[in-house]
Amino acid sequence: MKKKYTLTVANSEINIITEESKETIDNIVGIVDRKIREVYLHSKGECSRTNAAILVCLDYCAERIELQKAIKNANAQIDRLTLINETAEKEKAALEREIETLRASLNAAHKNPPKKMADNQIVFDEIIEDLTDVSEKLPESKPETAEETLTPPATEEARPHVKIRKKKVRAMFDNISFDDI
Repeated sequence: MKKKYTLTVANSEINIITEESKETIDNIVGIVDRKIREVYLHSKGECSRTNAAILVCLDYCAERIELQKAIKNANAQIDRLTLINETAEKEKAALEREIETLRASLNAAHKNPPKKMADNQIVFDEIIEDLTDVSEKLPESKPETAEETLTPPATEEARPHVKIRKKKVRAMFDNISFDDI
């Protein structure tokens, strides 16, 4: 509800109608009146009260414009930070899903661990297959003196898990000389 007030600012009376409370109006009038008196007193009488009021009005308008710029910059920064936050939240959600997937894989691996081999056992099956394939393509010839060095010291019976075809492996290395190495 609008009310009518009579105000005294810089020794001038003015009537206003507003919805603001009496306390708010008195606070505003006190600030403006004080500023006008300061400008008037600092000018040592060279400035009229009207000119002092105009200067105070200009000062408050300049402050208002600066505050509007600051608010605009703050809002732009808030928008930028909001966008960064949304991107970070999406990345966080994706990483959380990835962590859950990895945890599930880890739990499954713990439930079904791979079979462990004996400490001294080495699996050569794939290597032997590759060597066999390669040795079948090479021409067969017998080594002259390297037969003893290529034969492993342990017998095949001592290592039943290793199946090496000695003739084919030796044949593969027959064509290699020390110059090739």
